[in-house]
Amino acid sequence: MTNEELSKIFNNIADILELKNDNPFRIRAYRKAAQVMEDLTEDAAGLIGTGRLKELSGIGKDLSAKIEEYVQTGKIGDFEELKKEFPQGVLDILYIPGVGPKTAKLLYDTYGIDSIEKLEVYAGSGKLQGIKGIKDKTIANILKGIALKKSIQGRFPLGTALPIGEMIVHELSGVKGVSNIELAGSIRRRKETVGDIDILVTSDEPEILMNTFVQLKEIERVLSHGPTRSSAVLKNTHLQVDVRVVEDDSFGAALAYFTGSKAHNIKLREIAVKKGCKLNEYGVFDLKNDRKIAGATERDVYEALGLQPVPPEIREDLGEIELALGHRLPELIEQEDIRGDVHMHTVYSDGDSTVEQMAAHAKSLGYEYIAITDHSQSLNIARGLDPRRLESQINEIDAFNETAAGIKVLKGMEVDILGDGTLDMDGSLLDKLDIVIGSVHSGFKQSREQITGRIIKAMATGLVDVIGHPSGRLIGERDAYEADWDAVFSAAGTYHVAMEINSYPLRLDLTDTMIKKAHSKGLKFMITTDSHDPKQMRYMSYGVSVARRGWLEKRDVVNTKNYKGFMKWLKGDR
Repeated sequence: MTNEELSKIFNNIADILELKNDNPFRIRAYRKAAQVMEDLTEDAAGLIGTGRLKELSGIGKDLSAKIEEYVQTGKIGDFEELKKEFPQGVLDILYIPGVGPKTAKLLYDTYGIDSIEKLEVYAGSGKLQGIKGIKDKTIANILKGIALKKSIQGRFPLGTALPIGEMIVHELSGVKGVSNIELAGSIRRRKETVGDIDILVTSDEPEILMNTFVQLKEIERVLSHGPTRSSAVLKNTHLQVDVRVVEDDSFGAALAYFTGSKAHNIKLREIAVKKGCKLNEYGVFDLKNDRKIAGATERDVYEALGLQPVPPEIREDLGEIELALGHRLPELIEQEDIRGDVHMHTVYSDGDSTVEQMAAHAKSLGYEYIAITDHSQSLNIARGLDPRRLESQINEIDAFNETAAGIKVLKGMEVDILGDGTLDMDGSLLDKLDIVIGSVHSGFKQSREQITGRIIKAMATGLVDVIGHPSGRLIGERDAYEADWDAVFSAAGTYHVAMEINSYPLRLDLTDTMIKKAHSKGLKFMITTDSHDPKQMRYMSYGVSVARRGWLEKRDVVNTKNYKGFMKWLKGDR
């Protein structure tokens, strides 16, 4: 948790510095440090004293000292002083889509707006009209952004909750007496946002387990502490964690019950009744004699009801039970099916690592190939490649492939689909590439017709292989742009263009429901990580989870093919 806490603090420092209109290089340094902490796979506390902190890219002497200060004292003095300059509510306003640092400071200085609630009142009552720099469209976007924030209020992105849940499971799994331990609830179903973390355990020493849980260093406040159930709130995230101890012979039934969904469970209970049984969190019971006939494992529970076991990701009562009754469930894709990661960025644009470093890490993960897909020239903020730099990268990748063994690097680009639907790179250069991802990075507020038309026009060029993060949404930060997805997916089928499932935790784009819609049109998909650093390749698991929630099988995802098969698809065998 130390890494997560430091990442949040460094981002908060950058936010306050932006409000102060501080040195942009200083702000960028803190943003970089926040990303380093988020991506760090070792606990930063364990690097203190070894000298390795300063070796991390973006962590110099000053930031290393701040990390040590936090590990030793639980605080960073400079941050505590900075926080006094603005109320927390002003920082919260920064995260409202449509509000930047200048606007937030203007609103605070002019009207003393220091909370999202106060901002909503002012924006909704017309009091912001007439302020220089704030237009009617700005006010509309602020209200829309507040509504978006409210829509996930009290919920946390899967990318925030899952690593924390897995860490707590890991810490508790070694406690004396623990024999089984699993995450349950919506986090086990891999919903894109979750309300809390549920953990189920079997243990011969439940008191030892519960005492260990409530004393974890990550806990801020204990809500309840009992022999078989305890609840606590975590530091920084304020996520609630509930730990329950159940009997060994009820673990499977409890896991099914607490995993849900509610609608799925209701259907299961209805099936049980029809079979003359009773189903609850303790097991499956024969109503004639109240004898337990299943409960130790989930498989036992489903089979006792005459069902094929249903994977957690699709337990939503969307037809899975009917298929399970006929033993006709799809064989959902597994992470081990992925043979290559085909959307990533390097130091050529806004990535942190070289082509060679990205390839080396991908090879260590067992991939056969990767695709380097840096941004195109119009995306100045990401140092997009112009034709000259793209040619240079093409030459570097060709040279790498001549000497490297064990992995192939494909030449690619994430090319901007411009406002009029044209591509942000000359077609003769794109023809030299192995793979082209077409993405919308601007003009999100265009009309439904414009957005739809520009995506279809880009696909019609015959140069685009896959549409990147197709809806443009960021969870809790930006809604998907308006588009006629039936028309887009139909056109993708016509032009044989795949849809990306972007695994970046705040994107998870396409969503599970959109995947189902696209799949019904016969489309193919690519699951990618959009990595800007080697460590981000671990995000692949999130994309695979979304694909599973969308009922995809291995055959639906192009980058489950081996290198030869993938290249064959790219060259037109679609």
